[in-house]
Formats: sequence, structure tokens, C-alpha cells
Amino acid sequence: MKKVAILARNYTDEASRRLLQAAGFTIVDQPAVELGIGAGGDTLLPYLKDADAVIAGLENYSGALLSQCPALKLISRRGIGYDSVDVDACRRLGIALVRTVGQVEGAVAEHLMALLLHFARNVEAENRLMHQRIWDRRMSLGAKNRTLGLVGFGGIGKELARRATAFDMRVLYTCRHPEAAWEDAYGVRYAPLKELLQESDFVAVCVPLTPETAGMFDQDRFAQMKPGSYFLNAARSPIMDVLALKAAVESGHLGGAAVDVFPHEPCTDSPLVGVKNVVLTPHTAPFTTENFLAMNRAAAQNVIDHFNGTLDPRCYVR
Repeated sequence: MKKVAILARNYTDEASRRLLQAAGFTIVDQPAVELGIGAGGDTLLPYLKDADAVIAGLENYSGALLSQCPALKLISRRGIGYDSVDVDACRRLGIALVRTVGQVEGAVAEHLMALLLHFARNVEAENRLMHQRIWDRRMSLGAKNRTLGLVGFGGIGKELARRATAFDMRVLYTCRHPEAAWEDAYGVRYAPLKELLQESDFVAVCVPLTPETAGMFDQDRFAQMKPGSYFLNAARSPIMDVLALKAAVESGHLGGAAVDVFPHEPCTDSPLVGVKNVVLTPHTAPFTTENFLAMNRAAAQNVIDHFNGTLDPRCYVR
């Protein structure tokens, strides 16, 4: 009987567990501590050393760790990013890596849209004043006819474009391989990165963390952004230089920023804590009940389908 370690945090879907058990898998359950970005090594090994598969969150699956897990044949990521997994080590050790493609994109796009509207309509500030019995009607920027720049145009970028165009926003995108068909399909226009930054009122990061995107938004990149514009990051923390972002907001060059991702999690010591016009959320872009149920079940089904030889090839990281 094969063993599946469930290490993804907040994996509370009993139906998914029953699905695995009905398929003949024994479950090695989550540790009592909440795992997240930065967890790895000795913390994970006790749960992985005898496991055939793991349903993984954002823990760090290094080559050193994986080499100590001779039974492990599958990492099933609950989500779509895999920057926390040593892909080369997986290939070398014969460990398959799969993702829950098509599940998380809508929820993350919804969160980014909420952050955009936070800045566009001043709801939080006006609510706070009203509760202080202060009547102060403030003109807001609004979303209609404003420009949203999407840095990256994968699944999340496309879902965000659909939502933004519904608000009558102008949407620019940049990516490595633009396609002319996307302009009509999503109501967007391709622009080189520098042009996108100069023209956009809101810039959303929608790229994965890779050696090419690490540190992509540094002091120079923030300086290229339109004065008074807003920066939104629900992708990965290392894509931006957090101190450069702080300086750009505090100087007034940027109107504000919203950040949902951090270099280690849980994180309560970000340099952005207390900075005016910076919104921080605790990596909750995918946190909707519907999305988590869908991701949990997809991650479990991917385990079953992989060992049955019936998994959709699009789910594999090659």
C-alpha cells in the first residue's frame, strides 16, 4: 500500500482524504506546525522518508532532502508554482512533479482585482473616517479608463485581464511569447516592459519566480513606473526588491503598493509593515473556500491518476 504525505497547509478537505484512502493510499498527515515558504530539511524529512508521494505546498524540496527519500516517486503541488522544488533533482532521482493546473488562477486574479479596487475607490479610508464620525467625501481615482499593466500573461494574467476589461479598464501585457490572438480574445494590447511601466496606473506581477525574474523589480524598474501608480505583487516575493519598493512608496513616486507574498512565511517582520499606502495580506490570494476545495481535490486526484497512468500530461512539469 502506497503512502501519501500531506504537507500542504490548510489541507482540511476530508472528501479528498477519503478519495485517496478509497484508492488504496495510506495518509501520512500534516505536522502540527504550519509549514510554508522556507520550511524544509529536518522539518519535512520525518514525513517524507517512507512516503511514495507528497501533496506539497510551498515548502522547500531541495536536492539534499529528496536524496534522503528513496521511496518518493511523486510531488503533487497544490498550486501552480514550483520554484520551491529542485526540478533537476527530481529528474535525476526519478521523481515526477505535477501541478493543479487550472484551479488557482481565478482566485488569485480576484484577489489582485480586490487590491486594485482598494486603491481605486478609497473604501477602507472612507469607512474608517465614517466610524470616527467624520464626513469627508474624497474623490477617487476609479478603475474605468485607467490602465492596468500585466507583467506576465499566463493563466493568472489572462484571468485578471478578463476582470479588468469588465471594469472598462485599458489592459497592457508583456511576456516572452506574445500572441496576436490574445488581443481580441482578452481585450489587451502587448507592450514592451518599459512602455508598460510608463503608461500603467496599476502594475500587477503575474510571472513565476525563475532565475530571470528574481530581482526583476529593483530600484531602476520602480523608477520607470508612472508617477503615482500602484504596484501589486501576489506572485513571489523575490521578484521584487522589498527595500526598493519601500523607498519608491515613501518617496511618493509610487502612489502605493499591495503585497501578498513574503520571503519566509509566516512573516510579521516585513520592512513594509507600517508604511503608509502599502497593503499587506498574508499570502491569501488563493484563500477562498471554493478554490481550496478544488485545489485539494485536484492534488489528490493527480496522485491517484499518476500512479494509474491516467494523468493529463499538461499537469506534469517536464
